Amino acid sequence: MRDWLGQRLQRLLKWISGLPAAAVGKRPEALRNSAAEGEQLQDALQKSRARLAGIVEITEDTIISIDERQQITLFNQGAEKTFGYRAREVLGRRLDILIPHRFLESHVRHVERFAASPDALRPMNARGPVFGLRKDGTEFPAEASISKFEVGGEKVLTVRLRDVTERMQAEEGLSRLAAIVEFSEDAIYSKALDGIVLTWNPGAERLYGYSAQEIKGRPISLVIPPDRAHEIPLIYERIRRGERVRHYETVRVRKDGRQIDVSLSISPIKDVAGKIVAASTIVRDITERKRLEMQMRQAQKMEAIGTLAGGIAHDFNNLLTTIGGYTELAGDAVAKDGAAWHNLQEVLAATRRAKDLVRQILTFSRRRELEQKPIALQPIVREAMRLLRASLPATIEIRQQIDPDCGTVLADPTQMHQVLMNLCANAGYAMRERGGLLEVCLDVVDGDAEFAIRYPGLAIGPHARLTVRDTGPGMPPSVRERIFDPFFTTKGPGEGTGLGLAVVHGIITSHRGVITVDSAPGLGTRFEVFLPRLEAPEFATTRAEPPIRGGTERILFVDDEPLLTHLWDRMLRGIGYSVLSCTDGLEALEIFRATPEAFDVVITDQTMPKITGEELARELLRLRPDLPIILCTGFSHTMTEEKAKAMGIRAYLTKPLARRDFDQAIRRVLGQPTATTL
Repeated sequence: MRDWLGQRLQRLLKWISGLPAAAVGKRPEALRNSAAEGEQLQDALQKSRARLAGIVEITEDTIISIDERQQITLFNQGAEKTFGYRAREVLGRRLDILIPHRFLESHVRHVERFAASPDALRPMNARGPVFGLRKDGTEFPAEASISKFEVGGEKVLTVRLRDVTERMQAEEGLSRLAAIVEFSEDAIYSKALDGIVLTWNPGAERLYGYSAQEIKGRPISLVIPPDRAHEIPLIYERIRRGERVRHYETVRVRKDGRQIDVSLSISPIKDVAGKIVAASTIVRDITERKRLEMQMRQAQKMEAIGTLAGGIAHDFNNLLTTIGGYTELAGDAVAKDGAAWHNLQEVLAATRRAKDLVRQILTFSRRRELEQKPIALQPIVREAMRLLRASLPATIEIRQQIDPDCGTVLADPTQMHQVLMNLCANAGYAMRERGGLLEVCLDVVDGDAEFAIRYPGLAIGPHARLTVRDTGPGMPPSVRERIFDPFFTTKGPGEGTGLGLAVVHGIITSHRGVITVDSAPGLGTRFEVFLPRLEAPEFATTRAEPPIRGGTERILFVDDEPLLTHLWDRMLRGIGYSVLSCTDGLEALEIFRATPEAFDVVITDQTMPKITGEELARELLRLRPDLPIILCTGFSHTMTEEKAKAMGIRAYLTKPLARRDFDQAIRRVLGQPTATTL
């Protein structure tokens, strides 16, 4: 620039000095005045030149001047910083060195057209950024404008350029952020500190059911249940302090009134001065996660109950065996059909009910395997409906829809009947005051991959679905989440034990099925039971129960409970057997070692001190592999029927046991070497 201004000043002075004398003036004073004015003009030009040169040099923008041949005549400090060249490296060279090769031809044409046009100023990036080429070969986007003017008949073109790399990166980042917000599955919205919604993404529309047009400008309290309103002031207080709220789990309500579990992450929004003016919220629907967590907690509760049930089952069954056995002996000693005999029969009936109760506890705690067989559910449903009609008030209408092609399932028919009666009884209780509709449906669901994901524990394939729906008052979430808990009930004192639905849950789980509940206040309750359907079942056949036969065989009876040992010694002797009883397993082993051929059958308890029934059986079979052994247990965590059979044990009996049970097992093991469970 300095060279250019100097050249122009010299030309001006030369032009002034070449003027004719007549034009300059004839008087020396005029000449002296003209010379003084010329000096003033030169001084002004020098000062202007200095100011202009200073402005050009210190500006952060890139300024480059070129002549008509597109040779660089000016290259300021901003240009040096932008392109990486020093001015002395590029002055006099063509502008081509600063333009990427792929844009070179179009850029040259643009400059030529501009030079020939009447325009004095034109933006170069009207359709997008232009690109520059740095000394190190890297390219960068820029905004540029080009201007022109003539000096001494020559055209000078000046390019003003600004590197917009950072701005474009920021814009791209904002664009990506906007796309993330737009297409996020999560709800993302912002709200002012007074709770007014400012922005609302499509994820929020899907989650809450409100469109952006419906809710923008309205309070966020529209999606907050009244019982959660107390949370809002606490959250806003933290936001005003500049804190972030991360993964806050709560409940929100959709436009249709359905409540959903959500996780909130909230951050403050600041203006340019750093003042907090709004809050940004990301909401994730965790309803499904909560449902799975509830199922996990339920499974853990059942596991805990199972541990407790298994712990007491052995001792309790021993007590029931003692009660039942001595009651049978007492019945043998009194006259049949007398008052005493009938009283004893009631005791035996109570013992059997207690036995069923223990089995139910072990069932819902998943501590007892059931005898299941292929059955059709249709007749069970019809029979249950006939019984229910007589027990429910006339204000309750009963409807049933039974698909005749439901096929069969592997199940215990008595327990399936119990499940249906329990669910329908609960529905009847819910509608006892105002009446309503009880609907029972049986159909088939062909489960796909989504079905298997929604109902953990079920596989892909056809399932029988039993649905029990009522139009009662429904249940709030706090009750719905606990209905399968043992001993939880909403009934009054004396109206319920809280075991009904827990037993139902245990039964269905033991049948490799799933039970679900859907209920809300004012919307009634709907239970669904899913059981895997069998494709080609082989129906089990029932066998008539033989009478007590008794015998004369020699029996070694082993149990650490003296009461049981004495009881069964008397009972087995009473039906003809020769019995040697022991309350010590090691003592029994020594007796057998001394005379292994002296016994026809060994009956042993599983849970004993010093040596278990399993260990005793191993030692006895090592001494005499053909020995018929009957293993008895009230409950065992380690022994199963399959394991007993693999060891060579002939029969596996579960307490409490009656005289008939022992007699049938003895006759069976003496007749055929197959494991049998009673």
